[in-house]
Amino acid sequence: MNELKKIVFFIIDALKKLFLLNNLSKKELQGFSSPLTILRFLPNTIVKVPYSLGRTVRGVSFDKNILLDPAGRMCSNISKQIENKTIFDDLSKIFIEQKNMSAADIVHLNKNEKLKHYPAWAIVMPWEELSIEEMFDSYPQYFFKNRSTNGLIFENESRESIIKTMYSKKFIQNRIDQMAKLYKSIEEHGIIKNFDLPKIKILSKNNHWRWFMGDGGNHRSFVLSCLGHDFFLARVSSIIDIKDVDNWHNVKNGTYSVIEAQNIFESYFEGSRVYRGMV
Repeated sequence: MNELKKIVFFIIDALKKLFLLNNLSKKELQGFSSPLTILRFLPNTIVKVPYSLGRTVRGVSFDKNILLDPAGRMCSNISKQIENKTIFDDLSKIFIEQKNMSAADIVHLNKNEKLKHYPAWAIVMPWEELSIEEMFDSYPQYFFKNRSTNGLIFENESRESIIKTMYSKKFIQNRIDQMAKLYKSIEEHGIIKNFDLPKIKILSKNNHWRWFMGDGGNHRSFVLSCLGHDFFLARVSSIIDIKDVDNWHNVKNGTYSVIEAQNIFESYFEGSRVYRGMV
């Protein structure tokens, strides 16, 4: 994050604190919206949200259905000191199952003709600004850069090699090692405070709201949940309001129908079904 953005966000955060907009009200903590809620959830500002209203990046609730998310189950097993082989075997089954899935399969829309033509790893949600064509083109390189910084060794930088590595045994072990290392660090030392907080998105429906994890900080969200934290400190990325469904990027471009998009939103809001894969 460049210095100018840091300064702007610092000023906005300070103003929110000055006008007592930093903390959620009792009603908001129960999932209800108020006239001030939109100010508390200003994009790029800091907010402390309850795990009781949180959803993982794959759309399941942290407090009730965390074990439905393979990453949540992995974190839970690490916290219970389950042996590595058991964790690896459990995760391997998920990777084997998802390896040949299409994007349509991963969001439970087997009749969606457009999504059928793309792999599960290229999936985009209805409200995201990136199209599935753009994700298909760009994700392998993103995956390479992201996993390289987390110690995953690639044979080479070719697109074919990167995609092959996405479902490899060494990537599965890499995911386990990363989660275990972070879990141990946070358990022993707590969170190291810095400016680059995790990003969350806010779901808004009528007078109710929920939050779910964005692109960064997902491992941290699982670890803190497994350690029994009640709240999660993050920055708001955006607000996704169901009333705007007709204008969502991947609805307007025909990737999803309005009904399909509404159903996915409702599922995230409810938090009881897994969307997205492990890659």
